[in-house]
Amino acid sequence: MSEMSGQDDDLLAGSCPFPGSGTVVDVGGGRGGFLRAVLSREPALTGVLFDQPDTVADHVLDTEEVRGRWSVAGGDFFSEVPAGGDLYVLKRILHDWNDEDCLRILGSIRRAAAPGKRLLVVDAVLPDNGDPHPAVEVDVIMLMLVSGRERTAKEFEQLFTRAGFKLNRILPTPSPASVIEAEAV
Repeated sequence: MSEMSGQDDDLLAGSCPFPGSGTVVDVGGGRGGFLRAVLSREPALTGVLFDQPDTVADHVLDTEEVRGRWSVAGGDFFSEVPAGGDLYVLKRILHDWNDEDCLRILGSIRRAAAPGKRLLVVDAVLPDNGDPHPAVEVDVIMLMLVSGRERTAKEFEQLFTRAGFKLNRILPTPSPASVIEAEAV
């Protein structure tokens, strides 16, 4: 998973609207390749890598470029995520799960995020009108292998609303994924 995901870490980090300062919590961030790319681009940010304890134990954040600006936390994102972040990130996580599991993940983030704090979801956004999209093939694979699926903008908005977030905007990237920005209400 980290090999596939890591191929576009720098590309996607450059497509996300990160704040000038504060703490980014990378929820389900694996070994931290995306967080390392973010912190390398944004020298005023700090970060928290959150994933299963065995996964974060093997992190890739210990580089000179980001030294002293990160921490790791292990746990289960269905139950609880680190509180106090200024921005929470889910990179290619929600598409792995059905709606009810997504609501559990988003609910954990919402409990940790103060009102007004932002959430960035990096996932493909399927066209509402059924037009061709590179992620349609991935959607079929997700349906066959796991309970997850790709979603339309309207489906993301419905999930966010149910979890206590407001969809702000969807930003395209040079990859098939988009950056979906929401805000805790």
